[in-house]
Amino acid sequence: MNPDLDTSFERFASAFVKVYWRVVKEGTFSLPPNEPVEESLEEILSAVSFTTEKKGIQNKSGNEYMFRMTGELGDWWLFGCNHSGRAWKLVSASARSDKKNSPHDLLGLVYGVYLRPMLEHVTNRANKDSYGRSG
Repeated sequence: MNPDLDTSFERFASAFVKVYWRVVKEGTFSLPPNEPVEESLEEILSAVSFTTEKKGIQNKSGNEYMFRMTGELGDWWLFGCNHSGRAWKLVSASARSDKKNSPHDLLGLVYGVYLRPMLEHVTNRANKDSYGRSG
């Protein structure tokens, strides 16, 4: 276990959640159905929680870390990340679907067209924010 990496991931996940919802609120990326978000960013963030965990799976990029965002209405999003150099890289993303055992793959063929650019932007911004860098 690497306490420094664990702490780094906690900071990254926290920054990711804030950046993700800021991007959704601002409409920075056009996503169907393109409806404006009426709630304030503070209201959105107060309705969302997240938890982190380190997966035991060791791959060539190291251990995969996961974090789950959960909304008050039962929605959830699960993100998998690896650390490379001085940044976190998003390696998987899924979200609750109506089918119990079949979550939506947010980086796959169907949703990736819309969500991959947004999630890459959010990941880059969260890396900068969590490491205290501007830009």
